[in-house]
Amino acid sequence: MLVQFNCIDHPYSMQNIRLEHLGAHLAWVEENMANICVAGPLKDNGEIVGSLYVLATEGIDEAKAILFSDPYYLANIWQTVTIHEFNAYAGNWVGGKNWPT
Repeated sequence: MLVQFNCIDHPYSMQNIRLEHLGAHLAWVEENMANICVAGPLKDNGEIVGSLYVLATEGIDEAKAILFSDPYYLANIWQTVTIHEFNAYAGNWVGGKNWPT
């Protein structure tokens, strides 16, 4: 199952806190690379305003457990985290089209 997380920072700048936890966050990314399909910062006018993750897991609970161990989550950088099941049906990342049958 693919699970998408849209993590939006608190409205005040979290840049310094992000930098403070960057090393631990990147180590977490490397530890969880087998489950990460895609991840990266969300930006607005060049400033990071959140994070996007698509994780491949057996279920939503497993995906939550992984995300909630991210040092950025533990540092309370994100004001909101929305969680959705995701189906990768089209695009060059999935090899073209992958319509459900």
